[in-house]
Amino acid sequence: MRETLRIMSTVGDVSQSSARDLYRAVFDELVGQVQSNHFASGPEVWRVVHSRSLDYRRRDLLRRIAHDAIVTNLKRLRWRLGDGICPRTRCTKWESVSHVFWQCDYVALFWEWFQVLTDRLTLCNTWAVSQDYALYGLSPPPCNTSVQDILTFVSASIKLALWRDRCNIVFRGVGRPADVVLASVRAEVKLRVESDFVRLPRSAFGRRWGPLVSVRAGRVVVNL
Repeated sequence: MRETLRIMSTVGDVSQSSARDLYRAVFDELVGQVQSNHFASGPEVWRVVHSRSLDYRRRDLLRRIAHDAIVTNLKRLRWRLGDGICPRTRCTKWESVSHVFWQCDYVALFWEWFQVLTDRLTLCNTWAVSQDYALYGLSPPPCNTSVQDILTFVSASIKLALWRDRCNIVFRGVGRPADVVLASVRAEVKLRVESDFVRLPRSAFGRRWGPLVSVRAGRVVVNL
């Protein structure tokens, strides 16, 4: 803050500024370093948002992430509400959108599991999950459309589970361990696959979920 004020003093007389103006200038300078001011856009982003594999809840969450419309604590701080800090226990970092879904130590387990799943489905060990992929689906791994849709659905399920758990902490004061939330992600993916197995023709089901499942004695087995 002192360095920011020093730089400001070289371009104007800060002694003539009100405390409110100084606070806003310093705040914008500091927070601008941890939260970008641009939204994700482009055909690649919207192709992911409108993926045929997503239901309306996942599609809406991805749309809000792309538009920077997630109400994090850092955004609330800009409205002078709260302290802007991540609500998870022992985390003292700014809660930006990228923090919620990528940077927070809590989420590491989810993307590690997703990386293992991706390596198995794509048979490619040179691709790694990046922040751009985790947030917006950019720079996906090399794979066919079927595998891409599966990975889009699973990654969106991870983000939906993370956001639900975060909101439970904020509004109910109750959070769950990462391994428990990850188990709920697996259960949701499995439920979606089993539902499609019942309602879709076998050919359509195979095109959509074939790389992730096997069928034994007329029952679908989800290989997560």
